[in-house]
Amino acid sequence: MKKAKQTYKDSVFRKLFHDKEKILELYNALSGRNYSSDTEIQIVTLEDVIFGVRKNDLAFIIDGRLIILIEHQSTINPNMPLRMLVYIAKEYEKFYFSKAIYSKQLVKIPTPELYVFYNGKEDLPLEENLKLSDAFLEKCATLSVEAVVKVINVNYKQGAEILERCKVLNEYSRFIYLVRKNWEKTNDLEAAIKQSIDTCIKEGVLRDFLKKNGGDVMSFLYDELSREECETIREQDGYQKGLSEGIDKGIKQGIEQGIEKGIEQGIEKGIAQGIAALIELCQDMELSRAETKARIVRKFSLSEEKAESYMQQYWK
Repeated sequence: MKKAKQTYKDSVFRKLFHDKEKILELYNALSGRNYSSDTEIQIVTLEDVIFGVRKNDLAFIIDGRLIILIEHQSTINPNMPLRMLVYIAKEYEKFYFSKAIYSKQLVKIPTPELYVFYNGKEDLPLEENLKLSDAFLEKCATLSVEAVVKVINVNYKQGAEILERCKVLNEYSRFIYLVRKNWEKTNDLEAAIKQSIDTCIKEGVLRDFLKKNGGDVMSFLYDELSREECETIREQDGYQKGLSEGIDKGIKQGIEQGIEKGIEQGIEKGIAQGIAALIELCQDMELSRAETKARIVRKFSLSEEKAESYMQQYWK
C-alpha cells in the first residue's frame, strides 16, 4: 500500500485532535467543565521532541491558564511521568524562558495537567495515576519534583466515563475496536482497516474525518498496528523459542545428569534466552534501559534485582 511521506510515525489520534473544536469537546469531557466555544485555545504540540520514532501527541493551552499534555498509548509504559516531565519543561522553555525569569517579578505560568489515553490489548484499570516519584531511587518524605500522569483506559466497551461525555473520542475508540475485530477475522490488516473505514463512514462514525483523510488514516494506522503486532509476536516468539530450545537441551543433559535437574536447567536457560530476545527487541525499538527492565519484570514476573541481573548480562 502507498504510505504517506513522513519523517516520523504520525498517528490517527494526533491528526484527529489537531482541531480546536474537537480539543474543546475533549477537554470539557476530561475536566467536567463547560468552556464555551469562544474559549481561547492555543495548540502547542511539540514538533521537536521525539522518543524513538514517536512525537508528542497533543498539547494545548486553554484560556491562557491551563496547559494540557495528552499522550495516546497502545502499550503500557511506566515511564510516562518522566517523558511528560521532559515535555512540560520543553513547553515552559519555549514560552517563558527569557531574561524575565531572572527578574524580581514572579513569572506566571499555566498550570499543567498530564494525561495518557490507553487503548492497548493488555488489561489495565479504567483509571490510574503514575507518579514520577515511584521511579526515584531514594525515597524521601519531602519531594522537590513530582509529576502525576492520569492514565485513562479508552478501549471501546470498557466503560470509561469520558467516552460517554466525548463523542469524538468515543467514535475514535469504536473505529480502533472495529479495525482490531476485523483484523482478527481476516488476518489481513490492510483489508481490515479499509473495511472499518467503510463501515464507520456508513454508520456516521468519524464520517467527515475519514472521508477527508482516509488515505492518511490507512497509512498511519497500518504503521501503528503493524508495529504493535510485531512487538507482541516477537516477544512471544522469542520467549517460546528460547523456552523450547532450553527445555530440549536441558532434557538431553538430564539423561546424564538426572531428568529432573536437566528439565529445571532447561527451563532456566529457556527463560534466559527469552529475556535476551526481548532485550534485543526493545533495543531495536530504541526503548530506554529502564523501560526494557520494566517489561522484563512484567513479562516474566521477576523481581527488580533478578531483572537487573539479566539486564547486566544481555543489555549491549
